[in-house]
Amino acid sequence: MRILLLLLTPFIALAAAAQTKVYSADQLTANKTYTIYNPHFTTYAIFSPNDHATYVWAAEMTGDDGHTVKNDSYLQTFDPTSPYGAWMVVEYDQHIYLYNVGAQKFLVVGVVGVTGGTQATTLQDQPQPVSISDDGNGNFNFITTEGLRNYMCAAPQMDYPISVWSSDDAGAQWEITESTVPADYEACIALLETRVPRIRNLQIITRCGNIYPQTNGGGYTDNIVLGQPLTFSAQSLDGYSCTDGVVIRHGHDLDDLQYLDGEKQWSEYSVPATQALTTIPADSVDGDVRITAIWERVDENADELVFSDEFDGEGEPTADYWVRTPRAHSTWNRWCSTDPRVVYEQGGALHCLAIPTPDDAGDTEPMITGGIKSQGLFAFQYGHAEARIKTNQWRGNFPAFWMMPADNSAGWPNAGEIDIWETIDTSTQSWHTVHTNWTYNLHQGTNSQTYNNVDYNCWHTYAVDWNEQAITWYVDGNKVWSYTKSTDSYALDNGQWPFDAEFYLILNQSVGNGSWAANADTSHTYETLFDWVRVYQPTSITGIQSQESRVGSQESMANSPWYDLRGRKLSGEPTTRGVYLHNGKKIIR
Repeated sequence: MRILLLLLTPFIALAAAAQTKVYSADQLTANKTYTIYNPHFTTYAIFSPNDHATYVWAAEMTGDDGHTVKNDSYLQTFDPTSPYGAWMVVEYDQHIYLYNVGAQKFLVVGVVGVTGGTQATTLQDQPQPVSISDDGNGNFNFITTEGLRNYMCAAPQMDYPISVWSSDDAGAQWEITESTVPADYEACIALLETRVPRIRNLQIITRCGNIYPQTNGGGYTDNIVLGQPLTFSAQSLDGYSCTDGVVIRHGHDLDDLQYLDGEKQWSEYSVPATQALTTIPADSVDGDVRITAIWERVDENADELVFSDEFDGEGEPTADYWVRTPRAHSTWNRWCSTDPRVVYEQGGALHCLAIPTPDDAGDTEPMITGGIKSQGLFAFQYGHAEARIKTNQWRGNFPAFWMMPADNSAGWPNAGEIDIWETIDTSTQSWHTVHTNWTYNLHQGTNSQTYNNVDYNCWHTYAVDWNEQAITWYVDGNKVWSYTKSTDSYALDNGQWPFDAEFYLILNQSVGNGSWAANADTSHTYETLFDWVRVYQPTSITGIQSQESRVGSQESMANSPWYDLRGRKLSGEPTTRGVYLHNGKKIIR
């Protein structure tokens, strides 16, 4: 456990004494208290128990022409000797906490962006991490809700003078000076030790299968609590076996040597892969945990893996599988960009983002967004497609995992669209939809279904099973609904089932325009992560009798013809990555 008390040092007149101003986070030292001052509204952040038992208050606030001071209690004289105006900035277990010495409580805030309004900054017994950024010139932002970019700011027009808003709010920049009030180090650390769970990393690596927290599915976050047992269920398609079992590695520096300078860094053991719950005991959750499970096809009648990308690279996704989604005129692609900052592989996942347009991007739109598609590189007709996904919710969020027809000559929606997964804004729903002439233009039948109460803090697996008669959607292995081919000739003649054709994959992060998802927050960074994407097909489609490794023999490659999975003969050896038939066997290139 690493405990570090951080100090910040500014130069403002406090009463008669000049104080030392902090100009960057590099100046932080230990066991100090500080005053927090907002120069725009000329006010100090304090706790005022006489005014309110919870809210962070203000002293000596003057406001400005556009924001008159709402409450005379904001005008109280700042007392530099009061512990209620003294703050400690403490780093504990890799997180930063802001602690008020007089209140003996931690700064905690609500979530802005969900309700559309500001929230009061409050002090609570339960610690909540904050982050602090600086510009090197003595201006600091307190980002008070981790991951959501909500900033503590002064708000003279509000019922509570210290609130939570966005980075472009005039009162969101603060100056910090040393205080003469003694630090309450031991009391602060004692509270953190008893009230803050120690968080460690959870990594799940699978091939041809999934690790769920329950037998009926569900999702994991990227974090676990040190010393708490962890349960999982190991599941895959029928006809696959995890012969080596599920491997559990736990400790620290899991990618390093097991022993370093004679000290053991991590331990490892395996357990059988079973759908029944398996528990990793508390004493094995002694640091980071990695769960690895590799399934292989053992039944010749089982569906074949014909496409997979585990996104284990770094930087741009492989050009053998993907191209960028180009900019066009629909809501989802109106701001698409090829900028490397909106699509990249890192840390075992594909990152798709929508970001405020950087100054150096040379783009006139307020945001740029990212997505990839397999158009022209991989398409398939019938099978099982799935991806493991996590998105960061926010007003205007609009990510998707979906499919479009390889031959779109009939136009949209006549040629069809299959939306495997979508969500919007801060909704707890996942959407599963088809678009056809029958459903969209003629408004016949049901074209969409939702799955409720999805915890988007977690990873989830979204899938479709698609055959000649129906498309069926799944969330974490649980059936959501089916769209079936009609037996009515009138419906079929009017485009009810355009799904007897090849479709390609699309993975993207988009933002709304108010028509379905809310208008984009163009100051926010949106992100959706794709852990992997996989496609399986029945052997009746692939015609594959056996499987070889990803590298075939050079002699056989030179002397025998190659076929794609639709049975079409290639003019020569394939030049792109994919799955091919060669000498009666499947070759994964």
